Amino acid sequence: MAQPTKNRPRGRPSFLDLSLLLQSEGIWVELFCNLRDGKRADRVETRASSGIFIKASHDQEKSYVSSGGEIREQAGRETIYTAVPGEKPQIVRQPKIIESPEEMQNWKNKAQSVDDNFQRMVMGDETRMVTMPAVPAERHIWEALKRARTAAQVRRAYSRSKIWLKSRQDYPDGGYWDWDWSPYPRELHRRAEEFCKSKLDRRYPARDKRPSGDYRRIEYLARVMAGLSLSKPISPSYSVEVLRKLKHPGTCNCWRCVNKIAPRYPLNLAQFLYERACNRV
Repeated sequence: MAQPTKNRPRGRPSFLDLSLLLQSEGIWVELFCNLRDGKRADRVETRASSGIFIKASHDQEKSYVSSGGEIREQAGRETIYTAVPGEKPQIVRQPKIIESPEEMQNWKNKAQSVDDNFQRMVMGDETRMVTMPAVPAERHIWEALKRARTAAQVRRAYSRSKIWLKSRQDYPDGGYWDWDWSPYPRELHRRAEEFCKSKLDRRYPARDKRPSGDYRRIEYLARVMAGLSLSKPISPSYSVEVLRKLKHPGTCNCWRCVNKIAPRYPLNLAQFLYERACNRV
């Protein structure tokens, strides 16, 4: 979904990727909602992309195999260890006593099945259900962002976040995951001044006291940040206007249409987010 913007006033892009702008809006909506309300534990379908498979025969591990009517002790009892992110590791061991060729074949079939299942999983050929743990809100950060009148106040709130406004995750083993290259949430810090100025626009629902009022503010600010997060940023007012007037065709499969939210459906985003938050309680 892209739109050439001919005869636009100076400062607007000659070509705007509407799909990317819409995707960015959804990411900021979720980020601001998580700041305000947190994220509950959920079961999600996913595909693995990595994992660990170890097949070992330890000399100290003994097994007993029937051969020629006699039970023979042998070293090197097989153990298969598999692990994929988000799941408890699985350990499968060769039976300690194997009394017939059929039992040995059964073990070989089981070992091969474990191997095949693991390969299908890490190659993405097989989906699995995993439990994503709950993550708490940082409501005080959200409230500080709403109150902020200066870029310094926005950046101060940003730096106080320990969960949602971070671009790096450190792990106990010394490893880390860094996504500072991503505009989410980095652009909130970089574009703090534009963020504050956008709240002076008459379209910002600053005084909406309804239970769903905060979610109207989230929608507006997500649209602001969506435009500022593009590789060639557009002004907050233009971003808000483009997303407000954007038409979604019947074949649209964006995050709004998947959730049956306006403009294609009667339910507006603020009400959808408010009802979702109520269901978390």
